[in-house]
Amino acid sequence: MDPIAATEDALLATVQTALGATVKKVEAVPGGWTAETLNRALQFSPGVYVAFQGATPGTAQGYLNGRFTVYCVTKGADEAARRRGNPRVIGAYDLVAILAPLCSGLLVTDVGTLVLRGIDNLFRDAMFDLGGTVYAIQLEMPNMPFDYQADLTTLTDFVLWHADHYNPGGIADGDAPLATDEVKP
Repeated sequence: MDPIAATEDALLATVQTALGATVKKVEAVPGGWTAETLNRALQFSPGVYVAFQGATPGTAQGYLNGRFTVYCVTKGADEAARRRGNPRVIGAYDLVAILAPLCSGLLVTDVGTLVLRGIDNLFRDAMFDLGGTVYAIQLEMPNMPFDYQADLTTLTDFVLWHADHYNPGGIADGDAPLATDEVKP
């Protein structure tokens, strides 16, 4: 498995094991937060989302310092309850307090060990208006090996497609199509 997917899977498994049914959603997202991403996440709050954020050069050729973020999302009418939780719903502080120590130092087999780089409060006025709170646990995978080679022989051929386009009036004998579209491997 490639190092990005292996690290993402290890983070998701750690979060799911630690939190169980105390959150509605644990999943990977493709990148940073936007207002649309927040809106979707708030529908399934409380939730935890993992994203690969990119990489910087490692200490040697073939190694990268991968950046990952674990987003902790809560919502509610009361800001204090969003941060601190209540007897019915886990709060953002609880999520951060549980997950930061588990993710920092997490060993990912054949990849490396994650290091905590910081915790950010992603509060914005839009989140306040939507009734949401998001904290980001910033992690780094130092010197992540990047020598992975995908086995392209396991991929199926690209989907073939063909279409002939005629006049709206129909096809008469001997009429050639106005256009032909085709996709081949």
